[in-house]
Amino acid sequence: MFVVLRAYPAPKGIIKKTKYRKKLIHEQTKTISTDKGLPFFMLDIPECPSTSEWDSIARKCGKYTSRIVAPRCLTLPDCGKLKRFVPSFMPSVLTFNTAVQTLEKSKIDPASVTLTVTDRNGWHASRICRLLPFSSTVRVVTIKPERYCSVCKTALNEHGASIVIRSAYEPSSKPDIVICCDASESPAMKSAAIFGYKHSFEGKINFRGSKIELTEEHKKIIPSDIEPIDFAGAITELCGAAEYKHSTFAHISSSCNVCDNLSPEACIKCYSSGNL
Repeated sequence: MFVVLRAYPAPKGIIKKTKYRKKLIHEQTKTISTDKGLPFFMLDIPECPSTSEWDSIARKCGKYTSRIVAPRCLTLPDCGKLKRFVPSFMPSVLTFNTAVQTLEKSKIDPASVTLTVTDRNGWHASRICRLLPFSSTVRVVTIKPERYCSVCKTALNEHGASIVIRSAYEPSSKPDIVICCDASESPAMKSAAIFGYKHSFEGKINFRGSKIELTEEHKKIIPSDIEPIDFAGAITELCGAAEYKHSTFAHISSSCNVCDNLSPEACIKCYSSGNL
């Protein structure tokens, strides 16, 4: 559970400004339900709170002061209980889902490529079987191999496929598509096509995702100055809600400069055929 701080602008006029400052005194957090998860809270605050107002905001947020989703342009007090929530799991989910979506569209020959997932903490074990239709060789780089034990058995028993677990990345003899879920890229990936969410020049081709589309329901209540990934990450990581578990990045940029105006799936198709 968490609190969204929604800032309202200051009006013009002395009387209106006085009412504006008093509004926070009576303002209470609103409870918003989620899909199959815990609710979150919304609190309307002045766009430029004073020190005393920040104290009042902290009291109203209660035990969720360390789980705040707010506009990036709103600076939270350096000293105090209020802490901005920064998603760690959600960007990796979006990276994985975006890579799967691109592979589905590319229709590459499964025998032509290797798929590698870097998942240091083993967060994506439950998703890994989604990759089996796209390559005859799926590798996972992780320091938590025990989290992949059951999924490796499932892959073998139900799909007749083997998932190779490694503690470190090794180049492949085939074109290698790396889904970098943990942002741990390395120079050894210089010949690979890499999907990630942080800027990098490690791969032969780098695909970088950004932005996410909120549901229509959330667009109505979440201010446009709040970063959508911050909110989607909070509702997924802190509430266990289902709205964004299958979401993908809204935009994908490619470092490929061989061809003009190619889609990511066209780039992957070309890369898998050895033409890049």
